Amino acid sequence: MTLDGLAAWVTIAAFSFPLLLAAGMPNRFLRPLVAALAPWAALPALILAVGLHGRVTIDWSAAVLGMRLGSGGTMTRGFLLFTACLWLVSSLFARAYLAGDPDRPRFWVFFLATLSGNVGLVLAQDVASLYLFYALMTYAAYGLIVHDGTGASRRAGRVYIVMALLGEMSLLAAFLLIVGADINVDLRDVPRVVAASSLRELLAALLLVGFGVKAGALLLHMWLPLAHPAAPIPASAVLSGAMIKAGVLGWLRFLPLGVAALPVHGSVCIVAGVAASFFGVALGLTQRESKTILAYSSVSQMGFMTAALGISLANPGAAPEVGAAILFYAMHHALAKGALFLGTGVARATGSGWPGRLVALGLSLPALDLAGAPLSSGSLAKISLKNIVAQAPWGTTLLPWLLSLGAIASTLLMIHFVLRTIPRSAERLVPGAGLWVPWASLLLLDIGLLVRPPVAPADLGLLVAAGTLWAAAWPVLAGVAIAAVGWRLRRRGTRVRVELPPGDLLYLVDAVLMKLQRVILAARDAWARVELRQRRARLVAIGRLSNRLLEAAERGEAALSAFGAIGLLFLLLAVLVVAAQRF
Repeated sequence: MTLDGLAAWVTIAAFSFPLLLAAGMPNRFLRPLVAALAPWAALPALILAVGLHGRVTIDWSAAVLGMRLGSGGTMTRGFLLFTACLWLVSSLFARAYLAGDPDRPRFWVFFLATLSGNVGLVLAQDVASLYLFYALMTYAAYGLIVHDGTGASRRAGRVYIVMALLGEMSLLAAFLLIVGADINVDLRDVPRVVAASSLRELLAALLLVGFGVKAGALLLHMWLPLAHPAAPIPASAVLSGAMIKAGVLGWLRFLPLGVAALPVHGSVCIVAGVAASFFGVALGLTQRESKTILAYSSVSQMGFMTAALGISLANPGAAPEVGAAILFYAMHHALAKGALFLGTGVARATGSGWPGRLVALGLSLPALDLAGAPLSSGSLAKISLKNIVAQAPWGTTLLPWLLSLGAIASTLLMIHFVLRTIPRSAERLVPGAGLWVPWASLLLLDIGLLVRPPVAPADLGLLVAAGTLWAAAWPVLAGVAIAAVGWRLRRRGTRVRVELPPGDLLYLVDAVLMKLQRVILAARDAWARVELRQRRARLVAIGRLSNRLLEAAERGEAALSAFGAIGLLFLLLAVLVVAAQRF
């Protein structure tokens, strides 16, 4: 077999292997074999991303809608690489984490189907294929969120599926307007089609909303802080690390970046992104559950990518640099956030002493990455973002300061997370190798991202420049100082305790809907009372008329019962009979 032939088979296996395993899991005879292979389901995708990318493009014109798949291009390879890494590590973690769960076969069905959809949408090269895999990933993930069957998880699942349907409707409307009668439009042509459309602004808005639900954009994020705590830890890792990046990839694939300027949409994205970076931190600091804190951290971190996207929408000339910056930021966030989620599972299985100290250190490394500490992949990711701020349509002086303030806020949130997560059990528990080995592997991958990052060599040199080191260090130091002051005040008895329920704005929506429901019920009751009074009035009128008719009938009967009246009627009848015989 030639290398191209091998690449073709691996491309097919990247999405079909986990799907076939998901289909075989319900069969009790195949289940032992499928359970043994399931943790390795993402391995074909990783092989494709590392060694066989870009060699072939598969064109299945015989399929119902047609299908084109390929792994060529820097963007596809980058997304495929971190997606496959995170899914593989999380799958291996899930094998040990769910070892005692009686419902683990059901978990693997949805987990593998979601993996197939996630990998498939990265490989998709046409609109129909991307939508098919995107929908598979979206609906299969519902089973991960409601896995434990509790009331909280079912509610999270309802919120997720409602918001997912909102996004799907927006995307389907946009796709139909884009493709028209040709459903197999190549993704490379889509930005030009959108730019040339007379409905360009509407299409851009639909795409921003549709993919923004999955990306956790501001006001579309409400499913995230509910779904992450509800799903099992390995599922939460891929939900936050890989799945929400599918929304970012959709933006990069479909929006007319580098082709047409959309200054209004760009400005909205910049404002919404910056607001999300602070909003996520503010809400995260009010939470007490580790995974909920990480969910709000994802809202904050995705805000940076949304703002970068807005710069490219407003300034087409910045598209290449923005695409590279978003790719690196997505890769950095996926690995760091996945390590933090898996670390929560390791921390729960760890006691005090040296195991607890090692876990605390392991949690601190990706936390420092997300905060943008010096000499970290997070610092390099923020350097790549700051390099494109100069091409923003406005706020070129303000935005760098806002990014630095965002780094301070991220530092505070990560300190809050680590303090809420570090092991506190008095027992000297040591987590099993099935938990800590995948987690340690992901930590090493995160560190390795700094060794060979997908950025320009000039940006890598900036990482060790004195000015850059200080620019990365002072926000982290400021965050640590603020946290220390807060801790000191708390030790003195000063406590400001604010707790907001996960889902934040959703509760405001619920309150408005409940108020609206009460108004509707009150209006219905009022209408029913009016209707009842009207019915009673009609019944009274009918009763009075009936009484009058009865009284008239009684009078007539009394008159007819008199002897004279009967005789007169008999005489009149006789006359009529004689007249009838005569004529």
